[in-house]
Amino acid sequence: AEQLALAQVRLAWAEVMAEAGLDRGPLSSRVTRVTGGTAHVEASDGMLAQEVTLRAEGLVWAVNQRMRGRPGATIELRRVAVSVGRGTA
Repeated sequence: AEQLALAQVRLAWAEVMAEAGLDRGPLSSRVTRVTGGTAHVEASDGMLAQEVTLRAEGLVWAVNQRMRGRPGATIELRRVAVSVGRGTA
């Protein structure tokens, strides 16, 4: 059940990022884990990490809305912690 819930968060995150236009070209981000309502997000570059941080409240709201009613979507996000990583897909 936990893996399904995390998969739902990851899918909703990808959908929201695409809709917001934040996954263009070489820029990408992904949810690596969720702990205590915090989505730990790895961004492909520093500029994207800053943008995600600036939009964090709206992105969290949008992800929660997107997950509403989906089977197995039992996680409700409260915040985002962003780091910059390499090779983010």
